[in-house]
Amino acid sequence: MAGLSQEDRNIIKNHLLTDSVDRLRDVLQEAEEIYESRLISYDGADVSLDQLYRNAISKLLSALQGEDAAYSLRSRMSTGDMVSDLAHLVERLRKAQENFKYDDYRPLVNLVIQRAPTGSQNAETWNFDVWKTVFTLIDTNPRRTTPPASLPPSFDGTPVKSTSSSQKGSEQTRELVNPRIFEEIRGCTFRNVKGFFKKYFEGKNWSGKADAICRRVLARDSDGNWAQFPDPPTQDDVLAWWFRLQEDLLSESRGTYYTTASKADLTGSKAERQVDLLLRAR
Repeated sequence: MAGLSQEDRNIIKNHLLTDSVDRLRDVLQEAEEIYESRLISYDGADVSLDQLYRNAISKLLSALQGEDAAYSLRSRMSTGDMVSDLAHLVERLRKAQENFKYDDYRPLVNLVIQRAPTGSQNAETWNFDVWKTVFTLIDTNPRRTTPPASLPPSFDGTPVKSTSSSQKGSEQTRELVNPRIFEEIRGCTFRNVKGFFKKYFEGKNWSGKADAICRRVLARDSDGNWAQFPDPPTQDDVLAWWFRLQEDLLSESRGTYYTTASKADLTGSKAERQVDLLLRAR
C-alpha cells in the first residue's frame, strides 16, 4: 500500500473526511453483499453487476473529490492536486469495459463501510487508511492508454482529419477553414439559433466591459507574470509566453501544446511547412 508523507498526514489530520461518504454506505454495502454472495472473484463478466459496481465506486470517488483534503493533497500524477487524480480515476472507471476488476476497489469500499465513529481514537487512523488506499489505486492505475490507430471525430478531441498547413497564400480563406473547424466542434456548437443575437447583443454595447476586462487581465500588476504578453510579439517570445501560460494555468486541460524545430520532427506528416504549434490529447 502507498505510504503517506508527513505533509500528507498533516493535511489529512486538518481536513478529516465529512459525512458525505457515509451517505453512500448503503449503496456500497449492497455492492459488497452481492459480491460476497457470488463467492467468486468478480471479473466483469455480468454486464448488470458491472454497471452496479462501477456506479457505486464512481459515486464514492466523486464524493472524495469534494472533500477539503482532496484540494490540499498533492497530485501523484501531475503538478495539480488530488482532485484531478480522482477525476482521472472516475473517467477511467466510466470507460472501463472488460478491464474492470471490482477486487481493485474492495479495500476502499470496505474501509468506508467500516468507518470508525467520528471523534473516536481510531477516526484519524481511518482517515489515513482511506487516503493511503486512494493513493494505491492511483499508483497502480496506468497514467494513459495507447490510443487506437483510428480516432473517431469528437468535439473535445484534437482534429485528426485535416490540417491547414498544406494551404498556402490566398487558399487560406474563411470559406475553407470554417467548415473544417465546425466539423470538429459540431457536437457542442450550434448555428443560427433564433433569438440568440437579439437577446444578448441587439441594443447592447459590450465594448466597454470587454475592454475593461482585457486591460485588467493584461495589466503588469495582475496575478502572476503570464499576462505580460511580449512587446514586440516576436515568434520565439510569443511561444515562450504561451508555454509559461500552459504550465501555470493549463496543467489540467485535456490537451498539451507542443512546438517543432522543423517539419521533419513530425513522423508521417504531409505538411509542406513547419508546424509551429500543435495540440495533442493527454
